[in-house]
Amino acid sequence: MSGSVLHVVAYAVVENQQLLTVRKKNTHKFMFPGGKFQPGENAKAAIQREVREELSCEIAPGTIELLGKYVTTAANEADTELVATVFQGDLIGTPTASNEIVELQWIPIMAEDYVIELAPLITDCILPQLRMS
Repeated sequence: MSGSVLHVVAYAVVENQQLLTVRKKNTHKFMFPGGKFQPGENAKAAIQREVREELSCEIAPGTIELLGKYVTTAANEADTELVATVFQGDLIGTPTASNEIVELQWIPIMAEDYVIELAPLITDCILPQLRMS
């Protein structure tokens, strides 16, 4: 890949065998809540901030765990490699589309097809992992 590299954090919320996805303004693919690091932030601080900003929720203490670090194609940036540190855990509160989020969608983990378009991080990395667990 000849383009740039984008380092992000992402948060996977699983409830009742469904996965929470979000769509940001001016995009068409659904992805995880999360985003870029701010200067001086570590991954946990970045994901706590992103979840607060994008979902108007807090991460439930003691539930956050690292799913892994994944390298894939960025969903909405051409010629960009995505390096994502992905956490999984629970939320305190009901997720609400906030800030740059325009739509929330829960998707069944075990579905074969989806009516929405999903980011490669979800389809290529996380869904296969969740289906095996």
